[in-house]
Amino acid sequence: MFAVRCLCGKINQAQILSFKKSIVANKFNKIIIISLTFFLVFVLEARGQTRTPSMVDVSESVDIKTLPELPSANQDVSVRIESYSFDLNSSEIIWALDGVIKDKGIGRKDFYFKTGSIGTVSLIKILIKTKDGKNIEKSLVIRPAGVDIVWQADSFVPPFYRGKALYSYQSRITVVALSEFTNSSGAKINPENLIYKWSKDGTVLGGISGYGKNKFSFTKLSISSPPEIEVEVSSADKSVRVSESITIEPIEAKAVLYENNPLYGIIYEKAVANNFRMNGSEVTLAVAPYFFGLEELNDGKVKYNWSMNGQNITGKQDSKGITFRNIDGRSGSTRVSVDLQNEAKELQSARTDALLNFEADRGGDKTVNF
Repeated sequence: MFAVRCLCGKINQAQILSFKKSIVANKFNKIIIISLTFFLVFVLEARGQTRTPSMVDVSESVDIKTLPELPSANQDVSVRIESYSFDLNSSEIIWALDGVIKDKGIGRKDFYFKTGSIGTVSLIKILIKTKDGKNIEKSLVIRPAGVDIVWQADSFVPPFYRGKALYSYQSRITVVALSEFTNSSGAKINPENLIYKWSKDGTVLGGISGYGKNKFSFTKLSISSPPEIEVEVSSADKSVRVSESITIEPIEAKAVLYENNPLYGIIYEKAVANNFRMNGSEVTLAVAPYFFGLEELNDGKVKYNWSMNGQNITGKQDSKGITFRNIDGRSGSTRVSVDLQNEAKELQSARTDALLNFEADRGGDKTVNF
């Protein structure tokens, strides 16, 4: 067997006393730490509880509003201050623009100025002395930027047409934001480094908004109202913002008749008017669609329906041009019409007609052949 013997021997009174002292010391240290903790908490809480309204930064209770909200370059701006914490009407207010006092007086809550060019900084400082002697200072920095919205409809126009391809009902539209921003040092900011927030008909388009997203395309199928597009553009640090909005008014698709001359080709410079006189015994008429969907035209989904004096011309339903001949040589006239219909977009349709007048060159009944 092994005997276990305590090697420490008996605990004398001196050791007990020393142990007690160490316990007391440890307890005292804990009490000091805990007391200090409570003291700090108490001081912090007391400071929070004794913070009187007179010690609050009353400048936080002064709101600054501008009209327009996001001023652009070279624009007249109205600045107004408001407060629900004290009476501005009885306060002395001083307005300074770029370090120069521009206006002062009792209750001067409004200030007017004009912004500079794009990137020009306007620094507005407002000093308010309340009736009870408090001094409040507010400042506002305005650095105007610029943005324009341009759009392009995916609709067809003939090659000679010098105008813009307009938006007809159910056409696809692409809108682009052309922005001009500068940073605090005056350098231009790349449009790809800006943040774009797009809205259509009052609804924010979160999926197509974001960093560098300066364009998007859409098709509006209904005719309840024209599309309203808005974009808000901001710098990455949100220090500069600007917005713009447009309403794109739709037009109806059109069809125009032209003479297709065997020598000169289609004479786009002069449309066939309602009363068209044939020079000779025959004329070839061509129809040109305007503002129909480009994709459907290329896919053959726009149909042509010709008629003469109200009767459909068989075998010519998809022809873009027809030749008419006065085979009997008698004078007279006949009404030629053509209807265009986009089979994929029912709101894109057009009709045009012309009265063909031909003169007699020999006897016989009048007949127009094609």
